[in-house]
Amino acid sequence: MKTITNHLRKLIHTILSISGFVPEHMTPTRYVFMLGSFFATFLLLPIFTDVNIAIYYFICSTALYIGFIFIVLPKNGLRKKMIYKYGEHKGYLLYEGLLAFTFYHNGVGLVYISQKSVGSGFFTNVPVVITIGLAAIFFIIGMGTKIWSTFVIGIPIYYWKDMFLGKKVCNFVETGPYKYLSNPIYGVGQLHVYGIAIYYNSIYGLIFAAINQCLIFLFYFTVEKPFIYRKYFNQKVVPLINTRIGDEPTYTDIPAINLGMMQMEFSNDEEFKKMN
Repeated sequence: MKTITNHLRKLIHTILSISGFVPEHMTPTRYVFMLGSFFATFLLLPIFTDVNIAIYYFICSTALYIGFIFIVLPKNGLRKKMIYKYGEHKGYLLYEGLLAFTFYHNGVGLVYISQKSVGSGFFTNVPVVITIGLAAIFFIIGMGTKIWSTFVIGIPIYYWKDMFLGKKVCNFVETGPYKYLSNPIYGVGQLHVYGIAIYYNSIYGLIFAAINQCLIFLFYFTVEKPFIYRKYFNQKVVPLINTRIGDEPTYTDIPAINLGMMQMEFSNDEEFKKMN
């Protein structure tokens, strides 16, 4: 019973955290920004029904999110100045708070664009039951994969803590969706966005979901993947093929790893406390 309760708490914590509300790091300032964002989008966005406004919001929110990680997380990114000025712990918390803000608005922007362009897609003559069923399948698989993957890797890695600090922060294990997929969060973990677009029969939603996913993979291939090989394998040359490193015999000292939003696990609580 205790195990079930702990898993349930961790599941709730995971869902809140990927939504931008990291419980253990919420401060008055973060509450103001996140709750302010929540109520603003909940109360104000429905007033604006023009699809062009939805497009502008998506462009601004996505540019903020993608631009932020491209500016902060590269090898010589802004993260270095943040760590120098605030230290590793405070610097990371500041970064995490800003990233959580961009996560939230990027997600809302993707939903909003579909809501304000209802009926612009390809499913006009398709029976409603089929459309809703397909949308439900995409949403459940996508969101389920995203939550499951984050549940396994932990919130620090979901927020790219290792990339911000520029070093390894945990050990590797191979369980959950990472047994079957090398990049579950960036790949299958984005299907729920397409499901929402299908539900609203929105061609805009489908197009911008694809654009958003392509931008995430652009970040992965140009910034994250080189970091993984540089820091975890001391390897400067990045292979063109996204292999499963755990299957390569040259790295027998590391149990397993899948590239992308990688599955990791802190070896014990004391190690976690030292890193924070």
